[in-house]
Amino acid sequence: MDSRQLAYFRRTVESGSMSAAASVLGIAQPSLSQQIRNLETGLGVALLLRTARGVVPTEAGQILYDHACRIAGLLAAAEAEVRAVGSEPTGRVEFGMPASVSMALSIPLAETIRVEMPSVQFCAIEAMSGHIKELVTKGDIDLALLYDQEAIGDCTSDLVLTEDLWFYSAPDAWPLPTPPGQPVPLGAVTRLDLVLPSRRHGLRTLIDRITRQERLRTRIVTEMDSLQQIKALVARGSCQTILSQAAVHDLVEIGRLAGSPIVEPRIRRPVYVVRSTGRRATAATQAIEAYCREVIRDLVRRGIWQAEFPSGRGESA
Repeated sequence: MDSRQLAYFRRTVESGSMSAAASVLGIAQPSLSQQIRNLETGLGVALLLRTARGVVPTEAGQILYDHACRIAGLLAAAEAEVRAVGSEPTGRVEFGMPASVSMALSIPLAETIRVEMPSVQFCAIEAMSGHIKELVTKGDIDLALLYDQEAIGDCTSDLVLTEDLWFYSAPDAWPLPTPPGQPVPLGAVTRLDLVLPSRRHGLRTLIDRITRQERLRTRIVTEMDSLQQIKALVARGSCQTILSQAAVHDLVEIGRLAGSPIVEPRIRRPVYVVRSTGRRATAATQAIEAYCREVIRDLVRRGIWQAEFPSGRGESA
């Protein structure tokens, strides 16, 4: 069995008759019939039922037809990818991001890709970190930004930056004696009414671990796993929260939230870019990762994302 026999067989099934398939393929009908007989002999099973009205696949023939279609698709994709090497990146790239990252990154990254690589279809997927991790480890998406690199299987990862978490409140309900922007000790934050994600969330796990280490009791009055709902609740002055700058820059910019960096100790978390090994690293995928790093550097330079880059890979903020 070879690719030519499979192509002949697939065309015969789709045409529904030997004569119609032979005409489309540009070969004599006896030659096509011989190719199909050779295929059946080689596999030891009948592939077509020949009737007065044409041909239809047997059960075995239908199975072979399904495989033949997939093989034809793979061959076409292989040819397209090989021809595309050295040319403009093309294709679809799926990039998973937690909501706290997507708030700052997804729109400027999408705009950059649209301008720089118009032939690439960029798909930003926003979800909780656990779901994003599952998607990238299964090979359902190409790239992901994650807060940890545990349990990522064969995926490869690289530290992009380390971000600081801040305390946030509504400006007209600011609860601290020091003004917004001034560092605030973690002990002072934990005594306030906080809204945080539930214990299923990575941010909450990090905060709980650090407060335990510091022997602090955190006053959590509400739990919410929706970033947008947390921000909305805090903006109404109902309570305060702990989030990254990247997650709240939109409301800070319009004056609905104000924040201060947390100290004694600082609360910091790493951000990794994770690459799926279940998908081919195309030119488009590699270019999008590079543009992602450029956009992140710009966000840090502009103060939208309070973070530090690994030594030698960017500018400290």
